[in-house]
Formats: sequence, C-alpha cells, structure tokens
Amino acid sequence: MRRDIHRASDSPPSYEAQRRFSPNVLIVGETGVGKSSVVNLIAGEPLATVHSGAGACTLEATSYDLILPDNQGLSHHIRLFDTVGLNEPQFRKTDYLTAIEKANTLICQLQRTGGIRLLLFCIRGGRITAVMQNNYRLFCDILCQNKVPVAFVVTGLENEVSMEGWWERNVPMFEAYGLSCASHACVTAIRGLNDCYAGKYYESQTRARAMLLAHVTGGGTSWQPDRTGWFIHLAGKLLRWLSQIKSRRRQALPVEELARHLQDKCKFSRSEAEYLAGKIWVKRLENAGPDFVKSDDTSSIESL
Repeated sequence: MRRDIHRASDSPPSYEAQRRFSPNVLIVGETGVGKSSVVNLIAGEPLATVHSGAGACTLEATSYDLILPDNQGLSHHIRLFDTVGLNEPQFRKTDYLTAIEKANTLICQLQRTGGIRLLLFCIRGGRITAVMQNNYRLFCDILCQNKVPVAFVVTGLENEVSMEGWWERNVPMFEAYGLSCASHACVTAIRGLNDCYAGKYYESQTRARAMLLAHVTGGGTSWQPDRTGWFIHLAGKLLRWLSQIKSRRRQALPVEELARHLQDKCKFSRSEAEYLAGKIWVKRLENAGPDFVKSDDTSSIESL
C-alpha cells in the first residue's frame, strides 16, 4: 500500500492526506443485524440512516470518513464502508448480475483508497442461519479470499445481564460452523426508550472503538490485490454459486449475456467485457472455494 513518508522535521500530514490514505473497514452482514446502527455507535453521531434495507443490492456500499481518538488522545482517520450482504437464502441470475455490477464499483473504490484493512462482520444474537453462513463466505472467502482479518460485532444483546457472557456461551457453535474471527465485541447499538440501555450503549461504544482501533493502528497492512484478478475471482466464484442452486426457475446465463452486461452496466469496452466474461466462465469451474448453503439444509440452522 502506498504511504506518505514524513521525516521528523516535516510538518504533520495534512487532513486531506490522512483522509485519502485512511484504512478501509468493511461493515458487512445481512439486513436487519444493525450494520447502520453499528456505524452510528462507532461514530458517536447519526451518520448512517437506519432502514429496513428493502431494495438494497448485494455488495452496494456507502462510505463514511471518521476520526476516532485513542486512549492517548491521538486521532485516527478511518473509512467505514456500510456494505449490503445477501438477504435471502437464495441467489438468482438477476441477483448475480446486480451483485457483480456493485462489486465492480466497490472494488474500484477500494483500489483507489488503499485496499481493505478489516472486515467487521455484524451478527444479531440469536441463530446461525444459512443466510449468515453465506454472508460470511461471500465476504471472507470470496471478496477477501481469506486475506483480511475478521472481527465479529454481535448486536441485540441489550437484555443480557453480561453481554460478554453471551459470547462465552456461544463461541463453540461458531467454531463448529467454521465461523472464526480475530476478535469480537458484544454490543447493543440502541439506547432504548427513555435511554434505558444508555449504560450498555456507551460500554458498547467503548468496546467497538477499542477493537477497531486495535486492528487499524496495530501495524498491519491493508490487502490490495490486482483489480482485474480480484474482479474475476469474485465474479467467477459467485457464478459457481449460481450454478450450484438447483431450481426449476433458475435461468441459464450464457457467456455472451454476461459479456453484454459487463459492457452495458459495468462500462467495460467490448473487448474487455468479452475477455473478462471468458475468464469468469473458466473461474466458475474451479472446485476450490466455499459452497452455497441452501435454506432447505436443516443442518445449517442452529439456535444460539
């Protein structure tokens, strides 16, 4: 990752320079787990609009630039991407085509700003579902190719006597399903009626910020692969998912249609679109990579 070099005699980097090279953190997870509320919790102000997520498209992202203080009073610039995940335990051709369009935009943004430093995977305390597993595989395995640290933020724990106690009771279930993380924060992202959860809310804010700062200031580097290879990998693995879903309603996606979509929606030239479509078509045949978890697989759902 490119860095500005400053000697001791130099003036501190400008605000714009710090902002430009802020570490990128993706906040991910399915709709309804409180991603936007987590953005606001960390920011300490209502930056993100909390909504149902209806109509949002997989891999669509909204970015927020934050300045967070650490325990020593130093300020750190961080860029959060509130990113839409899979919201249903199914994946159709239209979902795929929209997802790769949004993925191309996201990859371009991340490439321009230094790659990815951390994934914040949001989970609502309750159940491990097929949708949760597919979102984990989408972001950790497919988008980030298991090259980016993952931190869990478990939301909806305002009624727990001990929020951390919830994790201690349930961590074996996460391990059983291969859902691993480098660190975690158990939180409530709401203050409640008449601020009845205010104490736990500010405790949660402290925990979430400390975990985030530990990752982005701990001397690590951001992951920033080649843009073209990154896009081919993601689009190819998602196309493999599409081929795994057996449904009478599933429509075939000819390579020619994929090339037209890349040209029309992603604004590649005709030759680029045809080249990428061919590479994506080959990538889908590779057996390596996570499988799509189907909703009718009862073993994929467990209570926590």
